[in-house]
Amino acid sequence: MKKIGQHIILILLLLTIPVVSSPDFDGTLSVFKVSPFQREFIRFVLVVIFFYLNLNLFLPKFYSKKKYTALIICLLFCFCIMAFVPNYLTAENRISVQPFPIEMKPPPVHSPGDMPPPPMEGRFSPENSQHRNNVYYGQMIFSSLLPFLFSFLSSLFIFKNIEKKELERSKAKAELLSLKYQLQPHFLFNILNSIYSLALLKSDDAPNGILKLSNVMRYVVQESNKDLVKLSKEMEYIKDYIALQLLRTDSSLDFSYTEIGETKNLQIAPLILVNFIENAFKYGFNAEETSRISVKIIIQEEAIHFNVFNNIVNRNITDEDSLKIGLKNTLEYLQQAYPGKHTLDITNNGSSFEVDLKINLT
Repeated sequence: MKKIGQHIILILLLLTIPVVSSPDFDGTLSVFKVSPFQREFIRFVLVVIFFYLNLNLFLPKFYSKKKYTALIICLLFCFCIMAFVPNYLTAENRISVQPFPIEMKPPPVHSPGDMPPPPMEGRFSPENSQHRNNVYYGQMIFSSLLPFLFSFLSSLFIFKNIEKKELERSKAKAELLSLKYQLQPHFLFNILNSIYSLALLKSDDAPNGILKLSNVMRYVVQESNKDLVKLSKEMEYIKDYIALQLLRTDSSLDFSYTEIGETKNLQIAPLILVNFIENAFKYGFNAEETSRISVKIIIQEEAIHFNVFNNIVNRNITDEDSLKIGLKNTLEYLQQAYPGKHTLDITNNGSSFEVDLKINLT
């Protein structure tokens, strides 16, 4: 409601611009009786209406969905209204075409000594009328072109900024949720306990575990606020994350990791894959049952094929709602970061869960 009030005030302020800037304005409302002002004021009102229509209807419905033909038709229709309606709503500016004479009287007979009739220049003729009409229509189109373009470009600029801010908000939300779901206390406690156990046993894996935990935390803190990161860095992060998860597993888990292809100079949105891996370890590991988890990443040219499979052996998850929210936001993040550039297939048959994701990274 507050925003609606702000827009109403803005519109009223905008409508005062043609009034106070008119050379016929004398401090009273008598300026609305002047025909040229009426024409320009109506056109200005139509410009404001088109601005809001374009911002709230045409651009979201057609431009963002790449329905350019429908968008062009709507724009041409609005431009015709803006160009011709103001002239036809003001009586003095309507086209008045003189009719052709119904009866053509024969020319008078002149004697040889009479002066010849004056030339037809300046008199009414179909050619002169057509020329005046063409000039008139041209003036209507030209006078409407600049305000139409200004209204369209300004609404497009605002729309793109709104889209960008919405993407940033969605990305920030996904990043915060990634921090919550990946570095939540129970994850850190489990990893630290595993490292502590390794330290008591004086295992050579203890220093390596501390290093990988440090790498994961550093990556999340430093890289998650970026739009894109190097694919090679994201892959290293995923491998460190998996290594930490494996610290708390045992021989009941059959785990496999496959990586094919070269990362080259490819980039990817950060933290967009790891939620699927986290879900696989939470649902796919249970020390009392044998299970299998596989992660496969294939890089071909400028595309990545990501596949995660796990048996469902852990059904006693206390934070299942959190996992569902994390997955939902990951899907929204995918849609925002790679609209029309990814395919996602999720298969859940009750005993196993599989995610198959393909992303075009261009």
